[in-house]
Amino acid sequence: MPTRGPYETSPMPTHPRTLAERLRWLRKQSGLTQVEVSQALGCEQAMISSWEVGRTRPSAVTLGALAKHYGVSLAGLDTGLGFLEEATRRPLPEAEPEGSVVETTLALPPVAPGQVMLLDERTGTQTSTDAAEAMAALLRALKKGRKAWVVVR
Repeated sequence: MPTRGPYETSPMPTHPRTLAERLRWLRKQSGLTQVEVSQALGCEQAMISSWEVGRTRPSAVTLGALAKHYGVSLAGLDTGLGFLEEATRRPLPEAEPEGSVVETTLALPPVAPGQVMLLDERTGTQTSTDAAEAMAALLRALKKGRKAWVVVR
């Protein structure tokens, strides 16, 4: 029988059927704690716990961030369709050497004061738009698993 931590009250599901079970399964398979996931997402550990027990549901944007963090599709994570096949194919995260710093830079275009610009990785376009349309386009891109940025000055 697998051992459980002092605060875990239910065994690890072999076939996660709910979003809560899928989130917990992915975290455990990745060897992460709730604190580590919360730090990666920039939220409180209590939120991770609440999602994993099914008390609350992450927002659409947070769900997209969770899917990206775990390396699975948003649709698979949210609906469970093809989730196990996809999740078992994903590469496990490699441990970074102690003390190493991974630095990423993103060259953003100049934006005039008061202007909102949407950058879409798929199309490579830079579109000036209003804030509401930029956020809607960002959400559409996240739902489709694409990278997009909103630049505001």
